[in-house]
Formats: sequence, C-alpha cells, structure tokens
Amino acid sequence: MANQAPHPDEQPGVDAPALDPTHGIGERLARLRGGRGVKVSGLAREIGVSPSLISQIERGQSRPSVSTLFAMAQALDVPVDAFFRDTPPEGSAAPRSRETEAEPAADANTAAPERGRGRRRYLVTRAERDVLEIEGGVRWESLTSTPLDELEFLELVYEAHAESSPRLYRHPGQEIALVLSGRLDIHVGFERYELGPGDSIHFPSSLPHRYVNPSDDVARAVTVIVHDVERGPPADRTV
Repeated sequence: MANQAPHPDEQPGVDAPALDPTHGIGERLARLRGGRGVKVSGLAREIGVSPSLISQIERGQSRPSVSTLFAMAQALDVPVDAFFRDTPPEGSAAPRSRETEAEPAADANTAAPERGRGRRRYLVTRAERDVLEIEGGVRWESLTSTPLDELEFLELVYEAHAESSPRLYRHPGQEIALVLSGRLDIHVGFERYELGPGDSIHFPSSLPHRYVNPSDDVARAVTVIVHDVERGPPADRTV
C-alpha cells in the first residue's frame, strides 16, 4: 500500500542491527506460523504490520513490541508462552504439552529431567528462567517450569523510560500486576494508574492498555495473565 505509515516496531532509514534471535523467538514464530500454514504476508496483514517486520523477527534481526507479540499470539491462536518454549509444530489450538497423565509416577529422587533442571521438576531458579527480550527495553522472564493452561506467570523488567507499546493494545483475558521496584504507569482505557513498589492492579486485558516506565530507574513487576476459559481451534476462533 502506497505511503503506508511505518509500524512502531520498525525503524525506517536505519539498518536493523544483527540482534540475538531473542532466545529462539524468531525460530518459534516461524515454526508456529509454518505449522498452521500461514504465510508471512497473511500474518502481517492480520496483525497490521509489514511482511518485512515479520521476516526480520523470524531472522532474529528485530524484536517485537509487547503489542505485536500479543497480536501474533492471538493471530496464531497460541498463548504468549509459546514464544518462550519449544512446542511441536501442530495445528492444534494451544500447542502447550504438559506432562501426560499417563506418565509413570515418580518420587522426588527419580523425577524425569525437565528443561535441564535434573530432579528439580517444579523449581525455577533465577538463572534458569526462560527469557524474552522485547523491543523498547522490555524483558519478560517466565516464572513457571512448564506452560500452564490457565495463565502466564511472568516477571516484567522495564528499563528506564521503556514502554510496552507506543499505543494502546488489547488481548483476551485478565491481567494482574504487582510492582516490585521502580515505577510503572499503566494506562487502561482513558485512565492512567501510577504504581510504585507494593502497588497492584487488576483489569480485563480486553480493555485497551499499555505499560510505561516514566522514570530513570529500572522497574520490575510480576504479572499474571489469566487466559479465557475456552480456547477453541483456529477455525472456531472469533476475532
């Protein structure tokens, strides 16, 4: 489309630096997209970005903003957790494979290794967290050892003056956040909430929202994103 305004994730006139592939996010995006038979152009059109941005993300040359990450997850009908971890390239609605109930029982000394943690099946140490480096100085750290069907449990790290997106975005579910240090301004609809250490917030994430760190200090918060009760296959998905 002629004279189309650049998306906030893109930087016109600047060659994208060769970034790390954000801990596999590009490869996982390509695998999820290919497993669903979705073309780069089709995904870009659905979430309102350029095909070149999707290609750059898949090659590890660009990082998605928080709003783009949620948009990609919704378009591919997967939880955002799918971008943290390797998942099978199936066309299922939510390719999150937890331990099967048919797995043989094991005691604490014989539990099968999981993600390199040996016998510590349920523990996630700080050094072992799955991490997503997101555009704009935002980092997500997963706080669970395996994907959960009901929710995402994350620590958010916002560098000085970082923001989740220049514009409001929305996604299905409920969002709960507790600020640990620093300050976060959380915009929900037409309201702006200033949160400091110990302050918390809960809102439907279907409302337009965004996170901003207005200070010169790093802000940290923990968040829980509660999924909608039902997640149907892509063909049944309502947008």
